[in-house]
Amino acid sequence: MKKTLLLVIVFKLLILNAQGNYLEAINRLQKQQDSFEKFQKLGKIYDDTGFDSKAIQYYQKALELKPDIVTMNRLAKVYVRYGKPAAAIKVRLKINILDSTDYRNRYDLASLYAQSGRKDTAIVILQKLSEIDPYNPNYPYKIGLYSNNMNQKLDAFLEAYHRDPQHKKTLMMLVKNYKRIKFLDSADYYLQKGLQLYPNDTKFLRQKVIATYRKKQYQTMLKTLQKLDSLHYYDDLFVKKNTGLAYLMLRQYDTAEKYIREALKLDGRDAVLYYYLGKIYQATGQLIKARLYFLSAIGLKKPDIDKEYFELGMIAKARKQYRTAFKQFKKAYRNNHKNDDALLQMAILSEEVLKQLDKALQYYETYFSDFASKNKDKTAFVKSRIKALKQQLFLNKK
Repeated sequence: MKKTLLLVIVFKLLILNAQGNYLEAINRLQKQQDSFEKFQKLGKIYDDTGFDSKAIQYYQKALELKPDIVTMNRLAKVYVRYGKPAAAIKVRLKINILDSTDYRNRYDLASLYAQSGRKDTAIVILQKLSEIDPYNPNYPYKIGLYSNNMNQKLDAFLEAYHRDPQHKKTLMMLVKNYKRIKFLDSADYYLQKGLQLYPNDTKFLRQKVIATYRKKQYQTMLKTLQKLDSLHYYDDLFVKKNTGLAYLMLRQYDTAEKYIREALKLDGRDAVLYYYLGKIYQATGQLIKARLYFLSAIGLKKPDIDKEYFELGMIAKARKQYRTAFKQFKKAYRNNHKNDDALLQMAILSEEVLKQLDKALQYYETYFSDFASKNKDKTAFVKSRIKALKQQLFLNKK
């Protein structure tokens, strides 16, 4: 950003020098009698050369003599560049009083309010502009960006989409926000629209990687990652990491390890990469190595470590270290009460190994209460165990 601004200033200086030395122009103007034109021209020279404080000074002097909208627009832009958005807002409000039909000014005013944390005020302005100009997609798009209400946000993005079905940013916002509320079919619909229009757009391709993983379409996931790589996608870690994950899910463990190792060279503190290595070694029966990598992931990932504790529990269970396994499952569940697999393992071990039937029943009932709709087969199993345990506990009391 700073380099771009510097280049613009240098370019403008070259233009000024081509027209004559700008310092000479300033000296010549300073000798003239004070007038709107003198101050406006001095302000513009300082504006063009990036001398913001001086530009502000002379634009203000010019406006004291004449309320000129062009000069006010320039002053508002300099205020923004100078880091004074509140001052820019005051100028744009004055422009709005002088010309309420200057919709560009009102749009810029809304942007300034949003930047200043007054997004509700920005939305009110944009809603009025959207009514005045029912074909412009930028107004509802900005409403969607600024709104904290998900219904209003989605309605705004959908309105922007209907006004311009090819607007790339709107399509991406629809994908991301439908994902946030778990409307995955809708997210996929707009993702496909985006890919049809922009097949080489890396942001849409990244979303496709995530979507194909979710759908367990690992071959398609790999092809998408290869395309991202061919486009020289800037996030090499994302490509390597997810390529390794795709091969892991395809059970091509040697290739998976190769890509995960390459990803580790890019970020040696990414806990997820250690977790994937743990999964690879666990799948290939190298349980000691797997345990070490899961522990490494825990060390890097605290406090979000329920998956690693769960896998440590599975390793301990495979080695018939049932009490250790139970402790690890319990840690996983305590860390994340949405980890239904950990809770189910706690129930099974309590019933079958630890012979704590009251505890087992408690865990099964908690599972049924919290996760009944998550997996039909697991829920059916849990229901059968609850029934059986209640009967057994009743008979034991007799």
